[in-house]
Amino acid sequence: MNCKYHKNSEAKFICDKCKQPICEECSVDVNGNKICSSCIQKSLFSENRQYQKNGFFANLAFFCFAVVPGAAQMYMGLFKRGFQLMFGFISAIVLFSYLNTEGMMLLVIIPTWFFSFFDSYAMRRRIKKGEEVEDSVIFDYNILIENKRIVGMVMLFLGILGVVNAFGRSVFQLVFGGDLYWSIRRSIMPIALIGAGVYMLSKSKKKEEVKNTEDIIEIEEENEEENEEEIEAAE
Repeated sequence: MNCKYHKNSEAKFICDKCKQPICEECSVDVNGNKICSSCIQKSLFSENRQYQKNGFFANLAFFCFAVVPGAAQMYMGLFKRGFQLMFGFISAIVLFSYLNTEGMMLLVIIPTWFFSFFDSYAMRRRIKKGEEVEDSVIFDYNILIENKRIVGMVMLFLGILGVVNAFGRSVFQLVFGGDLYWSIRRSIMPIALIGAGVYMLSKSKKKEEVKNTEDIIEIEEENEEENEEEIEAAE
């Protein structure tokens, strides 16, 4: 077993704190316990940070950043996490506005805002304690790629709902002297979303057909191998 920090050196001890293999050069004896130099540095920085108290204006500035979804995370250097929160928050407002489904907007933006606000303070506490905070995204976009069928159905539903809302208002307005141009303009984005949903569903269907074909071919190959083995055994 090699040392975690020196790959060419043989590990002679196990760090009592992080439980990683370390060599003699990395180990430090603390009251009979073998601790790696990395853990000692983290402990020292953690103690120093605990004594550092932010002033009133620093706390006020952080609060102002935390009010804007994703801004406080970017302020702390967590750019991936902060950008995803900010982009998701703004995209939800724009998307629901163009889809004429403003009533559903609060179901997304309010939980997103509260999550971003409390997440920023949670990340701040971890950094103050000296923990290593990874700049990771909250939502993995690969889930959307792997579940094209569900994504397509959601797009189709939102698009149809947007068209219905746009032309439903138009019919009501025409009875009382409304303008049809407003509805046509407002239905462009929902129609585009319907097209995207149909495209995603078609892609998902083709993927399932290919998968089924591959499964059938695999089963046929297994059957052929079994038949060949039976023939060989009979001979």
